[in-house]
Amino acid sequence: MKKRFWTVMAAAGILACFTMAVTAGADQLEDIVKEGKIKVGVEGTYPPFTYHDESGELVGFDVEVAKALAQKLGVEASFTESDWDSLLAAIDSKRLDTVINDVSVTEERKKKYDFSDPYFFIARQMVCSSDNDTIHSMEDLNGKKIATNMTNSYAQQLEDLGATIVPISTSDEAATLVLSGRADVCMFNTVILADYLKQHPDAALKVAFVVPEKDEEIAIPLRKGEEPLLEAVNKALNELREDGTLRELSEKYFDGDYTTPSSEEETAQTEE
Repeated sequence: MKKRFWTVMAAAGILACFTMAVTAGADQLEDIVKEGKIKVGVEGTYPPFTYHDESGELVGFDVEVAKALAQKLGVEASFTESDWDSLLAAIDSKRLDTVINDVSVTEERKKKYDFSDPYFFIARQMVCSSDNDTIHSMEDLNGKKIATNMTNSYAQQLEDLGATIVPISTSDEAATLVLSGRADVCMFNTVILADYLKQHPDAALKVAFVVPEKDEEIAIPLRKGEEPLLEAVNKALNELREDGTLRELSEKYFDGDYTTPSSEEETAQTEE
């Protein structure tokens, strides 16, 4: 009787371990579908990617991309707004499923996250005050103050060049620091600068130089190892690209198509 008791207990223990293993192995996509929503982090203060319109509604290119992506997954997009520097950390702590807010793909970030296929391609520009004629290249940033967030994909490179990072939370704050002389340069991509100058046409700012690299790739970061979710996101993005949704959203917010690399656009124009 005692032997049978321990046999039953051992079997129960094995079953419990198996159940725990199955539960632990449940993938993130399954959890998202069960919950009916994908938790997306955004700044909400970064026009035209994520911002609030005059009525207070959260809008923007990435907001609409997130909603379209969620629809493809059969769920809703649930947005959480926070400062940029805390957004990616919220993926690590599982408070967010992802961040869709002009997230550029870098080698450093790829060590921590799996990235979707890129859905946006953009050049970065160094911007200074209109009367500053001392900055023309990356080498000229030695000893200069750069207004940007600490998790900017170029932050380490800028510090290695001898620049000092002046932390900011919004693009408006970055421009204000440069205009007031508290920073020498801020870093905008082409569409952010265009939008800022549209809102502030009298701002005495100019492009010091374009960062001499290929277009930055913007993609969707996910926790490592969530292959079903990564595949589903890539499938959804591909469908949004093929049905013209990404292009339409880009033209709506940026007056141009930034959803393919500029090299591909140039090739297409040559072939035409």
